[in-house]
Amino acid sequence: MDFDQINLIADKFFDNSILLNIHFIDSGLVNKTYIVEHLINGKKSKFVLQCLSNIFVSHERVNMNHKLITDHIKLKIKKNSHKSDNKRWEVPCLIKCNSNNLFVLPFYPGYWRAMEYIDDTISFDILEDNKMAYQTGLGLAKFHETCSDIDLKKLENTIKDFHNTKNYIEQFNMIIRDYNFIKLDGNINKRVQNLIFSLSNHILYVESLLGYLKRKSIQPSLIHGDPKLSNFLFDIKYRYVVSLIDLDTVSSGYLLTDLADCLRSICNIAGEDPDNIENVHFDINSCKYFLNGYFSLSNQNGDYFFGLIPEFIYMIIVELTIRFLTDFLQSNKYFKVKYQTQNLYRAEVQYRLLSSFVTQISTFSNSLHEMGISSNPSFISHVQKLV
Repeated sequence: MDFDQINLIADKFFDNSILLNIHFIDSGLVNKTYIVEHLINGKKSKFVLQCLSNIFVSHERVNMNHKLITDHIKLKIKKNSHKSDNKRWEVPCLIKCNSNNLFVLPFYPGYWRAMEYIDDTISFDILEDNKMAYQTGLGLAKFHETCSDIDLKKLENTIKDFHNTKNYIEQFNMIIRDYNFIKLDGNINKRVQNLIFSLSNHILYVESLLGYLKRKSIQPSLIHGDPKLSNFLFDIKYRYVVSLIDLDTVSSGYLLTDLADCLRSICNIAGEDPDNIENVHFDINSCKYFLNGYFSLSNQNGDYFFGLIPEFIYMIIVELTIRFLTDFLQSNKYFKVKYQTQNLYRAEVQYRLLSSFVTQISTFSNSLHEMGISSNPSFISHVQKLV
């Protein structure tokens, strides 16, 4: 998008606005996001402008969920629900479009929305230090605590079968069964076949694990759905979490899914697109600091099947590996890419992270035990046989 096009879209949301600068955020894998600086009524200000992905069931549903969550959090902020720590906690509210009085604007090549920019914050793709891991855990706990009393019945389904591991596996198996691998370049085909072979036993084990977890009758809660590190905004000076953004994947699910996905993200200190895949490993130290931060909120240290954290980390890494590989085989329809084989590489990175996690799972289990959380020894022994 060029300056003039963004200017046309911005004019639909603001009166008396003069664009000054546009910064494209390329870390997101789904929506296209821009930070826009403008003069509004003569004062400098910023806002976020997004072109929504077509992966969503309905853009209206996405924004309804977004408003439900932000209104709830704003009310909690007004009531000073976290007044004890003297740290700001903010939320990026949607801005209504002047031309249609809605939160979404149809404008080629898609549907656009604007939202408030949170000042004096910064985001990261990779952890800087242990303090950041602790603050990320605390930030996720704050989000879970703040949203714990939202009526789940009010949430709309925005992505079909999101975090439905069984469905991802079925889709993957169907694709590799019917896929014409001959059309792939020889080296690419070899990489794909190696990954499919390496995943095969893990997929079979995850299928049995899903049945085991279903029998546990874990109660659903409101979850973020995509709490990767780059979705946490940190205070630019003091490096504590100010906000958890990108609320389009908020849904009813298991808190353990959020914990596992966040740990998957922050504990890969090489990043999801590292220059050298050899640098990818699951950093147990970062994991410990994150969990200490998360459980520092007293109400988060209750009996919520936290002993199943290893199972959920294992499953979420397998799930994302499958999703990246499936997207590559489907010509990159879901995740944005900068080059044709990027999703294949992302899948390989996740598989390497999985292998690293499994080899350290006993150490991870001991760390949980030190925190008073007992894990399942049978799972540990079974999964270690798979690598």
